[in-house]
Amino acid sequence: MSVTYEQAADGSGINLDGRSVCIVDDDNLYRLHLSALLAQANLRTFEAGDSDSLAAVLEKEMPDCILLDYNLDSENGFRVHEQLKLRYKELPPVIMLSGDESQRTAIKAFRMGLYDFLPKRNLRMDEITLAMKKSIARYEVEASRDDEVSSLRKKALFDDLTGMYSREELDKKLLLVAAAARRQNSKFVVFSICLAEYRKICTNFGVANADEILRGFAARIRANIRSDDFCGRYDEDTFHYVIDRNVSTPVVNERLARLNEQLTFSHHLKSVELQISPVIGAAISSEFAGLQQMEQYLATELGDRRKALETQLGGEDWSTLPAAAGPGDPRERRRSTRMRTLKPAYIALEEWSSKINCTVRSVSDGGARLRLERQMALPEYFLLKITASGQLRRVRKCWHVNDEVGVEFCE
Repeated sequence: MSVTYEQAADGSGINLDGRSVCIVDDDNLYRLHLSALLAQANLRTFEAGDSDSLAAVLEKEMPDCILLDYNLDSENGFRVHEQLKLRYKELPPVIMLSGDESQRTAIKAFRMGLYDFLPKRNLRMDEITLAMKKSIARYEVEASRDDEVSSLRKKALFDDLTGMYSREELDKKLLLVAAAARRQNSKFVVFSICLAEYRKICTNFGVANADEILRGFAARIRANIRSDDFCGRYDEDTFHYVIDRNVSTPVVNERLARLNEQLTFSHHLKSVELQISPVIGAAISSEFAGLQQMEQYLATELGDRRKALETQLGGEDWSTLPAAAGPGDPRERRRSTRMRTLKPAYIALEEWSSKINCTVRSVSDGGARLRLERQMALPEYFLLKITASGQLRRVRKCWHVNDEVGVEFCE
């Protein structure tokens, strides 16, 4: 451990030379003042006037410390801090600066996980640098402790989040399977299964929500593997499912089809319905020289498939649709915010005697927006089935322009 708990208490183990700090304050003059002050301590400084400009700084380089104003122009510092914790797994220590010197505000700052609280009035450089040293030291001690815990978890048999085999145990089992296949002149298959939207969910909805969805994704995998197969968590968003009995092309194709079907589902998160999709690659051992070559192939395959899926979605999902028409237009008859999604569905006509493929482009509690594969006339009422979720709704056509249809769900 590079910094001890004793050093963390007084900051004695930290040298600030060359360290970086981001100053977040809506007062341009005060930011310049602090930046000039900290430059005297050989600190590199970044500046941000609000949460958006702060996010832009953090995307380029993560500083060693953040000095965050309590009362920004249109934002509350506590709220900004909460958003940062949700968005970034490894957030540097945040020190709050405030013109409000009340004890109540300071106590709230510490309760919410900020590393220190400093009054802005008559703030001296030695006060800031000492607070930074203590905060960075404490952060490094906690990070070292977390690394130790993470190392112990990796050695555990099962992954805490998903309940599947850990990476280390998965690697052990794969080595045994590969050795047995060489001895018996047999083959095995590895399916690499990735939750394609995991990182995007982390960015838009926070790590906690992303992990909840990943846990559900893993449960679906477990429910669809055979009793004599095994599966483990390979990395952050990817699982390896291994079959080493009765491996054949029909079996591989059947497993791929089943996994694709069962791992495509909808997840409701707040007011948004997320469409969850797997990215799956398969490698049969007889086609490769060894495990390392199989893993390299699967990594490339998953990367290509992920890019293809992103291209297919076109970046249109999970964002609020802009208002497309003025007041009174039937397209505005909605009871809640309509969120953009891309989900396969079909329209049933004449008591299921005719089915028309379509795509659900947006859905709300009260209705949806559909895109047809070609222009055609539709009746006023019909049935709509969303393939992945199995949801079946009777709908009324509100408007129909070329290949797009706005519908209202009937009670």
